[in-house]
Amino acid sequence: MDRVKIAVVGAGRLGGFHADKIAACEKSTLAGIYDTDPNAARRAAEKHGVPVLESLDAVAAAADAVAVAAPTDRHFELGEFFLRRGKHVLLEKPIAVRGSEARALRAAARAERRVLHGGHTERFNPAWRAVVPVIREMTAPIVFDARRVSPYTFRCTDVGATLDIMIHDLELVLSVAESPVRSVGAVSFEEFGGYEDACAAQVFFEDGSLARFYASRAEQKPERTMSVSARGKRVFLDFAARRAEVVSAKPEILAGDYAPEKVVYGEIQPEIAGFMKEHYKTKIFEESPIDPLQEEENLFADSILRGDLAPRDHGVEAVELAGKILAACRKGGGK
Repeated sequence: MDRVKIAVVGAGRLGGFHADKIAACEKSTLAGIYDTDPNAARRAAEKHGVPVLESLDAVAAAADAVAVAAPTDRHFELGEFFLRRGKHVLLEKPIAVRGSEARALRAAARAERRVLHGGHTERFNPAWRAVVPVIREMTAPIVFDARRVSPYTFRCTDVGATLDIMIHDLELVLSVAESPVRSVGAVSFEEFGGYEDACAAQVFFEDGSLARFYASRAEQKPERTMSVSARGKRVFLDFAARRAEVVSAKPEILAGDYAPEKVVYGEIQPEIAGFMKEHYKTKIFEESPIDPLQEEENLFADSILRGDLAPRDHGVEAVELAGKILAACRKGGGK
């Protein structure tokens, strides 16, 4: 197999993006489009000159793999359907609504020896990629602060803000945290009705690290930022700008040369204004032309061609943690 035949299930906004990237990938061929709305499927198919696939069975017959961009509450059903028919599956985030469903999908992928990837595009954000090695070198306790907010878009209304947008940051933190979750506390509120539109959570890890998350789809301006702090290191990320900043203490700070018992205030006072700039170094990672969604599609096709079945994300664990956060919200703060 030189190129993977990938069909898209779901011809909405995200499905259209997936179709574009699959068609642009050198290792894949867009096999067709399926949607429960025939007109939406026809428009997407005509754009790329590919067939409309009129049923899920037709999708399975036409493709080696599928990219699922359907409503979240159908992810488990569709993922399991295609995995059990021997198809490789890329599921938009979150891969399922419940932790039990996410685990079942992973088990099905292993049983069928098929690739299962989750659509966590922030993993491919060049700013994140630049700082992952820095974060992995940090010593616990580490403090993560993630804020992901946006105006209301009237999309993804079948789940709340936790599974819709916080899930990105849960997956990122879990990908670098090297300790099990110890406890979870969370609160949420509805703004528009149906599901929580804002959620604040804090997660303690066994090694003493702490992650704080705030996600809201009821804000005036969008923001996707994260800070990561530990002894001697600070990381600041702006995902939208694809920019990261790493601030590191110089050796004299970590050696204790400026411990209170070693400093005479009258002597140090003239240096205070420029002290932080003098004794900490800053490295900035600027915007890169990388297209995260294209990178995601490229990796999916490449993993299939190489027979690499290893999980490439922490989508299952993120859904499990989201479930604990939502349970804590229902308890009024959690434990």
